Amino acid sequence: MKIEVWTWGTGGPFGRELGASSSRRRRGHTATSILISEEGDGSGATAHCMIDAGAPAVESMIEKGISSPDILFLTHPHFDHISDLDRLANSRMRGLMVREGVRDIEEAKGLFGPLAVVGAGDCINHPADGVRARFGYLEGLVSWKPISAYDTWHSVHQEDAAGRGNGSVEIYRASEERGGCITEITGEVGRAFSSVAQSGSRTDGLLPLEFKLLPVSHSKHAPGSSIFVFRFREGVIGQGMPGEEWEDAPTINVVISGDFKSMEDWVVDSHDLLDPACLVLDTNTIIACGKYHASFQENKSLIDRWTTGDEEVLVLLNHISGFGDYVEGFYDGVPDDRDWQEAVDGYAPKPKVTVRIAEDGGCYRIK
Repeated sequence: MKIEVWTWGTGGPFGRELGASSSRRRRGHTATSILISEEGDGSGATAHCMIDAGAPAVESMIEKGISSPDILFLTHPHFDHISDLDRLANSRMRGLMVREGVRDIEEAKGLFGPLAVVGAGDCINHPADGVRARFGYLEGLVSWKPISAYDTWHSVHQEDAAGRGNGSVEIYRASEERGGCITEITGEVGRAFSSVAQSGSRTDGLLPLEFKLLPVSHSKHAPGSSIFVFRFREGVIGQGMPGEEWEDAPTINVVISGDFKSMEDWVVDSHDLLDPACLVLDTNTIIACGKYHASFQENKSLIDRWTTGDEEVLVLLNHISGFGDYVEGFYDGVPDDRDWQEAVDGYAPKPKVTVRIAEDGGCYRIK
């Protein structure tokens, strides 16, 4: 199994300061992708999971030759995490139409199915601040998938659409106790696994991942703010009904934090956050402790807590700004790339832990 993490946009919501000279590089709104494929398979990604859709993610994917996502996860409904959602939904459908020679949009919607958009219940459905309240007009191009249960593993089932591999997506919950391993697969999930065995491919079956949400605190107008934990099982892409091979397969976790200021102790202590292969971490400032975001100074303790030094872990600092460092007087100006790199270089993480500043369009292979 080959897993790549792509960071399409890595900046804060407001970017650089208009009218002020800056040596900082331009950074887009937040968007990340996880691409999973079979090792040595030149046919492209087996699955493409996208987390947040900040602009200009669509154009960046086009420039890098990356296909449209199978599913979109939203960490919270702030504009800088959804500013490319309209474009993503429309560009995906138009791309499928051109690729398959379909000219009628309504026919295309029936053939290809909408893009599944997954988030916590309030992130999707909050009446004032939810994504659906602002993008309800995209119905038919997207399918809203609100998740009501935190700290629960879910599986993703994609039904093939007319043999074209871009069909409808459904989410299934696996029964489990908080903090434990999967002990029971529901009948619906079992049927999803069976469909994989019958088709012999990823389409019309489970995508090769499971996910769960953990709640975090961000700001008043960010309902449903969440960390996403993705779990991949090695060597089971396209396999059938889960049995011993599924249960015993080695797992690889990827954690995408979204924006946060704090989280409850039980979240911080979650074993699912321990030693992920990759941790993409909201790090808005270097030192300043703002009201809505974590700083690198604060995140050092989380990195130390979530890593043992026994496993290879790549930490990608994301949502980079630093304006708060200027406001609080820690720097004479807004920290530039050199200031950020000096801060990272001055931190000594545990063995086998690598901390990097995520870059727009960056590709990081973790498996």
